Amino acid sequence: MSRTASWVVLIGVVPVTMLAVTGVLVGFNVFAFTESPVTAVKIAIGVVPTVLVLGRGLWVLASPIDNPVRGIPVREHEQPELWALVRTLAEVAGTAPPHDIHLIADANAAVMEDTRLLGLISTRRHMFIGAPLVAELSAAQFAAVLTHELAHYSNRDTRFAGSAYRSRRAFVHTLTTINRDDHLQRALHFLLQHIGTLALRASTTLSRRQESAADAAAATAVGSAVTVAAFRELAPIVWSWNVFLDEHLMTGWSAGYLPADAFSGYRKLRASLHDEMADLRADPPDEADPYDAHPPLSERIAAVDALGAAGTVRVPAGNALGLLRNPAPLLDAALLDGLGPEARAKRHVDWPTLVRIGGLASLTGHTDRVLTNAARLTGGPPTLRTLLDALDAGLLVDLGAHPNGPAEPSEGPRVRWARARLITRDGLFGAVVATLTEAGAVRWLESWPSAGTMRLDTRYRHSLPQLVDAAVAAPPDTAGLRRLLDSVGQPHGGPERRGTAAEDEDTRPLRHAQGSQTPRPVGEGLHRASP
Repeated sequence: MSRTASWVVLIGVVPVTMLAVTGVLVGFNVFAFTESPVTAVKIAIGVVPTVLVLGRGLWVLASPIDNPVRGIPVREHEQPELWALVRTLAEVAGTAPPHDIHLIADANAAVMEDTRLLGLISTRRHMFIGAPLVAELSAAQFAAVLTHELAHYSNRDTRFAGSAYRSRRAFVHTLTTINRDDHLQRALHFLLQHIGTLALRASTTLSRRQESAADAAAATAVGSAVTVAAFRELAPIVWSWNVFLDEHLMTGWSAGYLPADAFSGYRKLRASLHDEMADLRADPPDEADPYDAHPPLSERIAAVDALGAAGTVRVPAGNALGLLRNPAPLLDAALLDGLGPEARAKRHVDWPTLVRIGGLASLTGHTDRVLTNAARLTGGPPTLRTLLDALDAGLLVDLGAHPNGPAEPSEGPRVRWARARLITRDGLFGAVVATLTEAGAVRWLESWPSAGTMRLDTRYRHSLPQLVDAAVAAPPDTAGLRRLLDSVGQPHGGPERRGTAAEDEDTRPLRHAQGSQTPRPVGEGLHRASP
């Protein structure tokens, strides 16, 4: 009861202050009108804008919030083992289990309640479990995370989450819309800021107590050692998952592709980041934020370790994936759901093919432009040979121009030439790599933790970057590139594929290099080969 009363006070202090100030200002203006209408009008000029600011803030407090339940439903008849564990852990935590469980794409777990009457009545409970946690935690560590979240139900921590969010939203909206040049609104800003800061600090203290209580519940259920191990594993999962999303999963997105088995790639990435993750486990991030609802991780680990709890729940051995039947489709569905509706239109390919698609997409950003310009300038087809002919004809400056835009009038000849050379070099390099890839002379390989690597067959003793540099030099020399293309048997005079068109991409695994000989590095930049 004391915790509930504390939450009600902390949640209501800012809105009540806003409502009280509004009432005082309106009442004062009404009283002034009864004394002197002229004076009341003058007062209203300063009061009305402030009342409007407060009114908009209170409207934000009362307005409906669209908060749909996200993720992939995990139904009990389909995943009875997971649900059985959740029910057991909920009983140990002294609470009822959630009404539904959803698998989400975040490296996180959370619980939520639908409530009425400012959190006094709970109508439905939801649990959200991150697919990366299922994929990488042991079953016992996973149980510790679940128990921590379930304990928030038993401590009634989730009852007032929606009301607290509304209060914070109204507070922030009001502060950001106040006119600091108006003396009355400046005074209002001072008042709300100090009251809100005090309430926020008090709520932070209360939230940290709730997190500590949830940690203790987890240790009681599965043991202190397992709970500490789970805490230490969370930071490596969060970090490696962000690396995976930023540098690997989306590598073929712009070309219209996603991996067919995303989590196999994630496991390869984690294996390649073994040392970095070991450092994170040994020394987890412990940033001190005075308004963080969670205590510093070092304090949480020390407190749980000090409990020395042995645990009361028997959890199956092995990985948390063992709690799910046929987990791969469920994990991939959660990831796809997290990427949004556009992801459903993407084609799915294996990781070697995705490396090739993403690599070519990263190198052919200017290829269409220079091929189009070469065709326009020479009257030939938009092919690599036409581009080389245009370079030999001294048309480099025009090759780098935007097809439908004039040159900047302020640019001098040297600036135009340098800019055109960079664009043409990138476009030419991409066209050559795409052509050699199609001929089988360039292979694209997985190279975790990098985004991938491309290699030229060792039979072709050429330095591709140097040959491209020579072709865009002054004067140009395209003979080396022509000999290379002829040596791989590529008839570069005919129409060639431009870029990485999604319609005709071969989704089969990459072919071996010609002659099955050891490939050698070629290229530079994003997909540089390792020795």
